[in-house]
Amino acid sequence: MSFIRVALLLMMILTFPVQAGAFQGYVQPVGEGGTIAWGSGEVAVVRPLGNEQGVAPTPLSVRLAATQARKQLLDMILAVRIDARSTVGASLSEDDELAARVRGVVQNSPLERPAVFEEAGDVRVFERFRGKLAELVLPTTIQFQSGVPPRMSASMEQNMAFGDTVPEETGVGTGGFTGVIVDARGLQVTPALAPVIYGQDGIGAYGPFLVSRANAIDKGVAAYAATADQGALRERVGNRPLVVKALSAFGSWRTDLVVSTPMARLIRAMMRVGEAVDNCRVVIVLDPPAGPAVGPTVGPDDAQNQIEQAGAKSAGEQ
Repeated sequence: MSFIRVALLLMMILTFPVQAGAFQGYVQPVGEGGTIAWGSGEVAVVRPLGNEQGVAPTPLSVRLAATQARKQLLDMILAVRIDARSTVGASLSEDDELAARVRGVVQNSPLERPAVFEEAGDVRVFERFRGKLAELVLPTTIQFQSGVPPRMSASMEQNMAFGDTVPEETGVGTGGFTGVIVDARGLQVTPALAPVIYGQDGIGAYGPFLVSRANAIDKGVAAYAATADQGALRERVGNRPLVVKALSAFGSWRTDLVVSTPMARLIRAMMRVGEAVDNCRVVIVLDPPAGPAVGPTVGPDDAQNQIEQAGAKSAGEQ
């Protein structure tokens, strides 16, 4: 018996090495037994089999638990926000064929269950907002990699006293930054599949307009995390990320973020081309689901220092 357990464990390790070490990021609990890992994009539901103690699971009990778990999994996927305007469910409601394909993916989602020799346990079903599922739920109407930054509404610009001119980006040094960490703790942000980061000038600094649809499907436009520790986020943002403090959340669902105009200019400059934008190296830090915020807080002085250091480095290289 012990030999079989060891063999199965080794098989799982050899078969799923990448998934086991994938960056999970912010893990959002949803309902009973449901979670969304906004780093890896994994959506999962765990359901207990509900067997009496000492009674091995039956095919019927496993099938019933898996059916219930997949129904919850579909509900969770449909409720996820794509952006400030729409949810997955609302977007799919306009295309019956596409909605049916998403249901088919969920109905055939991977299933983990107790081994036949185990007396109790849970079933776990999961999918990922990457690959085939992301290709189905990310609307083709989104202008990926258009290069044209979106603007906030005129009313929002007026309320926040935004200027009408686009900030001059010529001469802004990127400082060799490998990615961006946006500290949005305390802003009650709603995670989304295609968020936009704006500057206080009202102009988009990062979002789908800079990212190819293929890269968004493969990596996600941005990841979310519950810590600003750069070591923990290195897998996503590289060894020298630019750390930015978000000033506010934008939109009725608070999916988009606003950063200072100087920081927005620097983000736009560094995310035009290169590995950072190709690999969607952006992490948005949120408050943990429970308990105090984790990691250092980035203040305005720290942000200004990074800009000055970037400019000095650029001047020295010239």
